[in-house]
Amino acid sequence: MRVAVLRGPKDLVVEERPAPRPGRGEVLVRVHAVGVCGSDTHYYDHGRLGRFVVEQPLVLGHEASGVVVEVGEGVPATRVGERVSIEPGVPDLTCAQ
Repeated sequence: MRVAVLRGPKDLVVEERPAPRPGRGEVLVRVHAVGVCGSDTHYYDHGRLGRFVVEQPLVLGHEASGVVVEVGEGVPATRVGERVSIEPGVPDLTCAQ
């Protein structure tokens, strides 16, 4: 799969990387569209946003949508083919929100 990798300020390359495999409770999404977030532009222009500093290659493009193409253990196979959008935050799974 192709990914946009920021190696440093104004140093963006497109690389081929192996497709990931979904783990337990995960799905693999074939991305059809991805947005450019304001944080991506800060990382590109300055190599940082606030206290977060890009210290190693960073794959950009965290606002994406696509189709579920594979499911991991514990995920119903009926999820394959679903259109989804991706919220890149990591939930704590301890509250109703």
